[in-house]
Amino acid sequence: MDKQLLKDTIVTVVDSLRAHKLRSVLTLIGVIIGTSVVVMVGAVLTGLSERVAQISEKSAPNVVYFTREERIGPSFKQPTAEERQRKDLTYEDALAIAELDTPMAVSPQKIRGSYGPTANKPVMTFGGREAINPLVLGVWENFPDIVSVKVDQGRFFTQTERENRVEVCVIGSGIARQLFEDDSPLGQNVRIDGRIFRVVGVLEQASGEGVIGSDDLDERIVYAPFETIARQYPEIKGVAIVVRAQAGRIDEVTEQATATLRIRRNVPADAANNFGVNRAEAVFEIVQQIILGLAAIVVPIALAGLIVGGVGVMNIMLVSVTERAPEIGIRRAIGARKRDVLTQFLFEAVTLTGLGGIIGIALGFLFAYAIQFIVDFPAAVPLWAIVVGFLSSAAVGLVAGMWPAIRAANLDPVEAIRGG
Repeated sequence: MDKQLLKDTIVTVVDSLRAHKLRSVLTLIGVIIGTSVVVMVGAVLTGLSERVAQISEKSAPNVVYFTREERIGPSFKQPTAEERQRKDLTYEDALAIAELDTPMAVSPQKIRGSYGPTANKPVMTFGGREAINPLVLGVWENFPDIVSVKVDQGRFFTQTERENRVEVCVIGSGIARQLFEDDSPLGQNVRIDGRIFRVVGVLEQASGEGVIGSDDLDERIVYAPFETIARQYPEIKGVAIVVRAQAGRIDEVTEQATATLRIRRNVPADAANNFGVNRAEAVFEIVQQIILGLAAIVVPIALAGLIVGGVGVMNIMLVSVTERAPEIGIRRAIGARKRDVLTQFLFEAVTLTGLGGIIGIALGFLFAYAIQFIVDFPAAVPLWAIVVGFLSSAAVGLVAGMWPAIRAANLDPVEAIRGG
């Protein structure tokens, strides 16, 4: 297309939009909506991914959980028959890993209660009030340094309290509200399955940014010295071992701890582990996979909206061919080739949908900025959403304009002029 033809085409498109404002707007609505939804979806998915990365970094960076069975997987499956028959990990296993040079911090963990909503819950009471589904964890005093536990009031228990099996506890903010309402829990005695524990600390309130139930877990958790919980619940044989590695050394730490457990559990060299190795990041990787799955579903649906816009573009271009038949006939009569007419109408269609794409992208950016300020969500429009949105809108114009362009190019010059 030469410069003059390009100029004439642009002028024609602008004149057509001016002459048929309502028709042009209605035609572009489908393209605008389809493109803006693609950009909005991209912004939301990017924000979710960023928020998950922030939570992962803040809550449990470089943490590995060693358990009897696999706790983390793509389907969060129930233990298999083989996993249920495995030997429990022991306190001595935790001591062996703690003696390694590479881990930053290690703590065994005994659990009384359930990560889910009901089973095996302890009874925790104060003054006639009962906590809702508390989860009691027996850990070492260094546990806050492993999984970034934040104490809002009071303190965490000490090594001396743990070694002397002192009955003290640190409670989640949700439990503090349930048992004490507006009163201070510090120094108060609560009962956990009949035994008296003194409250020495209260955890920070859940941030509201957690995923897969972590906020609820933070609210109802109770930490107590490992040895105290082991004495109170001798029937709980299993121990989980929580390990935090130095930055950049998580693979090395995981390999050394795994090798230590394999030796202690007499696992043959050619056999699989008979214990679970669960990296905290794996949970967030699963969430990222879910986000990608949502993108694979939602983005094509949004792009389908562009098809509606394409139908409208085809209609307006067919009407334009009919209205401009005399013009087309005159151009053909004075020497314009079929290819020139075909190119002009295709360019008009692509320009029309491209304009709709640009408007849709602009609306997507406005949406992203709005939710950043309104709900403090890290939405950001990714480059792929801009590229996909614009190219899709242009492609719709190319496809939708093909038939009208062919029809215009094949008009008989004499009949076209006469029809005018």
